[in-house]
Amino acid sequence: MRRLLLLLLFLGLTLHAQTPYPPGPDSQIQNVPHGTLEKLVLPAGKFYPGTPHHYAVYLPANAPATPLPYMIFLDGSSYLGGNLQAANVLDNLIAAKQIPPMVGIFVDPGVLPAIRPDAQNRYERVFEYDSVSNRYVNFLEEELIPAIERKHALSTNPDEHAIGGTSTGAVGAFVAAWHRPDQFHRVLSLIGTYVAMKGADTLPELVRKTEARPIRIWMQDGANDHITPDQPYGTFYAGTWPRANQMLFDALQFQGYDARLTIGTGGHDTKQGGAELPEALRWLWRDYTPARGVGKIEPHPPTALGKPGWDTRGSIWATVEAIGNWEPVNEKVLESRALTASNIHYIADGHGHIRWAPTSGAGRAGEVPSPSMKADAVALSPDQAMLVVTDPEHRHQWSMQLQPDGTPTHAEPFYRLEVLDEDAGAKGAAFDSLGQVYFATALGIQICEANSRVAMILNSPVPDEPVDAVAFGGPNREWLYAVTDGKLFRRRMKVHAVPPDKPEKPPQPPL
Repeated sequence: MRRLLLLLLFLGLTLHAQTPYPPGPDSQIQNVPHGTLEKLVLPAGKFYPGTPHHYAVYLPANAPATPLPYMIFLDGSSYLGGNLQAANVLDNLIAAKQIPPMVGIFVDPGVLPAIRPDAQNRYERVFEYDSVSNRYVNFLEEELIPAIERKHALSTNPDEHAIGGTSTGAVGAFVAAWHRPDQFHRVLSLIGTYVAMKGADTLPELVRKTEARPIRIWMQDGANDHITPDQPYGTFYAGTWPRANQMLFDALQFQGYDARLTIGTGGHDTKQGGAELPEALRWLWRDYTPARGVGKIEPHPPTALGKPGWDTRGSIWATVEAIGNWEPVNEKVLESRALTASNIHYIADGHGHIRWAPTSGAGRAGEVPSPSMKADAVALSPDQAMLVVTDPEHRHQWSMQLQPDGTPTHAEPFYRLEVLDEDAGAKGAAFDSLGQVYFATALGIQICEANSRVAMILNSPVPDEPVDAVAFGGPNREWLYAVTDGKLFRRRMKVHAVPPDKPEKPPQPPL
């Protein structure tokens, strides 16, 4: 009996000492060529004034004398030790030819030093990583990467760029790729903080509504991340991590992204992420072969598209002819006129008035106060019964009804646009034949159903650049034109607009 008790006690101690996510051989030092690490400091720049950034650069052993792929790790110091051991992982996977020889960039969040001993530093981590603006990715592109390129040749192919992070850093990594899919196509997200910290909780709805971008993402979280038996609904004010990760993953799957989510049994730690890091990197770079290099990552339609139960309402795949096929146009002018069949032309003057007048011949002219003081764009519904008035400074856009004498009345802040941080408002608008409104915004072209809600967002022709104007054109008005960064682009649509001289009643919108 005593021997049995001792055996049970030994087994209990052994099981308790074991972690459910032990590091595998690819996370440990092996008899393979080892890369080198150089620790550096990036001086303060324009995006984070007065704030230096510490970082380390990993160079693979026996690297070819060609521009190399690279992967950026946010909270870089944490990836070089503890459970993650990313340098060991890179050594082993590169030696096994399972990922390409690449530069590893391990960057820590900035800290603004205090100016005296009895003052506190300003810690930038949450501001840099949890924000959903483009500030951090612009910092990477314009300050950090150029500093590294002064010493090392880096690839300019976004298929050869990856970015990853843990917790809040995972948000920073995803948001960087989201804003700049022309820069990053592969994302690693460990215990991602996609909750209501500084806007990351809005990412699932934006992913669902925005046409797919060329991003492949590995996501990991633990079922007990900020969850306890006594508080199964979350222990933190911002939300529950596993559910937030699941919601973002669901949105990615809905839009046809190449995404994978692993939910383990752990909490808000890197044990599972560290154990899975080799598999995650192999999966992110799985299209790599030494003979042909890396493959091309492109959006693809959702697997459920067109199958029974698929709801086509609000589906980008049912609205546009093809994803991502904006083409430049040589013309320099985009004319978008709110002109009725009786040749009445409506304008917003940008100074608080809506004016209308006949383009020729007899007719009544007039003006009314605009619901938006800065409005300088209007659009007519296909039946010419409603007038949309844009507001470039606020997220709500206005709808007005045209009376028989042409007077706009009954103004409502009808359309609520999606926004990220300081980006708000619309600079232009156009209707299609279904009564849907296309708003030119900082997020791209936001398409509102006639019932007022945003259903789709078309990517800007130039990544992370606002759209300044929008209009339908072409012989059958099936081409959507957009002005971005001073250039004119167009793409063919599956919907079309109605010519001014042939108004038609749109169908009833979904309610």
